[in-house]
Amino acid sequence: MLIGVTPQSRNTEGLFRTKIWGLLEPYLRALESQGASIVILPPQADDKLPGLLGKLDGILLPGGVDVDPAHFGEEPIPEMGEVSLKRDAIELFVARYTAQHGIPTLGICRGIQVMNVALGGSLYQDLPAQGFRTVQHSQKSEPPALGHSLEQTEPSPLSRLFEPCFRVNSYHHQAIKDLAPGLRAVAVAPDGIVEAVVLEGHPFYLGVQWHPELLPEQWGIFRLLLEAAAHPAVR
Repeated sequence: MLIGVTPQSRNTEGLFRTKIWGLLEPYLRALESQGASIVILPPQADDKLPGLLGKLDGILLPGGVDVDPAHFGEEPIPEMGEVSLKRDAIELFVARYTAQHGIPTLGICRGIQVMNVALGGSLYQDLPAQGFRTVQHSQKSEPPALGHSLEQTEPSPLSRLFEPCFRVNSYHHQAIKDLAPGLRAVAVAPDGIVEAVVLEGHPFYLGVQWHPELLPEQWGIFRLLLEAAAHPAVR
């Protein structure tokens, strides 16, 4: 299966954060472990992109810098981090295209946020600044440490892999606020923050807020993408 991965962008928030957010290698290792062939998408959204997306069996939207709040009608608050206008442009286009054309798509961390914004939802720009202080969403410990628990609230592809309650790592300070039309929350953190979504009526459009690429025991999430890619819908 040929899986497209959107390109990363520069990150200036320190070595550990660069290791978590700024490198594609962990995502590529996880995909390759499940038998994927991989292509890195070009770093621009132009008229050639739909033709390229139509040749792919699936898409991965990886983690990274913040989403510009202009995309959901807000001014940036002081605690918002670095943004990448080029990356926003390509990933929002890709997330909308794959939603509309039934292309299997997996979004991780920033990826779930891009999915939500692309389809009309909004984000918390900074969880602690906006009142979420009881759960460590931006954990200080490196993998394989886990940050917090979550609860699956509805059946989803994740139900095939995990118990109703399980633990995840957590390296984010933005998160879904208002869900986009058609997206359904299927897992939440103890403070109610959305940790996983699916798109109603889509063969496989799954976003998760944590980083399974850093947890080999959770690489089954990438297998779900490959299984969906092996059974393409009409595009």
